[in-house]
Amino acid sequence: MDEKTPGEKRFRRPWERSAPSPDEEEEAEVFALNTIPGVDDEPETSSEPDDDDHLADWEKSFNPRSLDDFSSDEYTGAISQEYQGLAEEVSKAATEEWELQPVAATVPGVDRGLVGFEDVTGATVVKEEDFEATEQAATSDLAMRVASALVIFGMFLGSLLLGGWWFTVFVILVMVVGAGEFYATIRSDDYRPLALFGLLGVALMGVGAHVSGVVAIAGWGGALAVITVLFLSLSPRRRPLEDGSVTIVGMAWVGLLSFAILIGSGPQPVAFILFVVLVVAANDIGAYFVGRSLGRRQMAPVISPQKTWEGFAGGMVAGLVAAAILITFPAWEAIGLTRSLAAAAVIGVTAPIGDSIESMVKRSLGVKDMGSVLPGHGGILDRVDGFVIAVPAIYYLFRGFGLL
Repeated sequence: MDEKTPGEKRFRRPWERSAPSPDEEEEAEVFALNTIPGVDDEPETSSEPDDDDHLADWEKSFNPRSLDDFSSDEYTGAISQEYQGLAEEVSKAATEEWELQPVAATVPGVDRGLVGFEDVTGATVVKEEDFEATEQAATSDLAMRVASALVIFGMFLGSLLLGGWWFTVFVILVMVVGAGEFYATIRSDDYRPLALFGLLGVALMGVGAHVSGVVAIAGWGGALAVITVLFLSLSPRRRPLEDGSVTIVGMAWVGLLSFAILIGSGPQPVAFILFVVLVVAANDIGAYFVGRSLGRRQMAPVISPQKTWEGFAGGMVAGLVAAAILITFPAWEAIGLTRSLAAAAVIGVTAPIGDSIESMVKRSLGVKDMGSVLPGHGGILDRVDGFVIAVPAIYYLFRGFGLL
């Protein structure tokens, strides 16, 4: 027990009281005399457990009246004794230099035992190696996109310059791959198209366009549609109507690219095909940049939320400018300014329609790309969707102008 100097009051907390003082005994006797019999007393012979059994000794001996003369000076003095010297220790610690280090600890739910500052602050610290790996991955992806684009454009340009069957085979190859991507994507949504009939149909439509012209495209497409319906009517299928519909739709949709073979069979195949390709590309680039920077009003929020009317206008203007520039070169002088602007306007309307059709198909199937045959670009259909509707429209426009 601590020694106390003369005149100093010794404060004891209730749990530190070992035995009552004579004054406390006297107060307890007075308190007992004032107690009403029968109110708080319980029979000594009761078999029930005492409610005070769970209390500690200091709680049983605690007398609330002992706090009546408890002053604030006594409280302050008692508290200060417990924290004596704490202020000096804090001041001393504030003047010393401390080196911050991560804390090694085992944290439930965390695989590693080292807890760094980013774990406490929530800030993400990117390591230099991770940053370099991310940059290398982005550079590699860009290089892959450029390489695949150069390969496909080289095949297109080479076949176009060679002409004849070379270009026809290239277009048929694009249609077969595109139709295969469509049927493979449809299968992910529990459809079972007759892919063999659809692929055979687009191939025969391309061959018929080269050999017999526009009538053969419709003829072969219609013939394979009838064969598909007859086969499904004789085969036990769970959903023959849906399977037949997606088969014919895929064949008819992708098969429209056969009109490029008809344009390539005209008097100026290289000039006319390149005109369509360059104007469609200009339209796409203009729509992308204008829509991204100024786009506010959506064209088709449900089908394609990214397309805006501002982007549509930007693409139209870009296509018209590109067409006006192209006819200044000797290769396109035969088209003329009026007809080139009319062709650019038709492309400005039909190319977004073709792109929206594919967007509708992908959104209904819940996919981002139709395929992955072109690294960094997706599938063939993702690159030629704007041409699917624009090419037939330009064919009939040029034919009406007497260019084909």
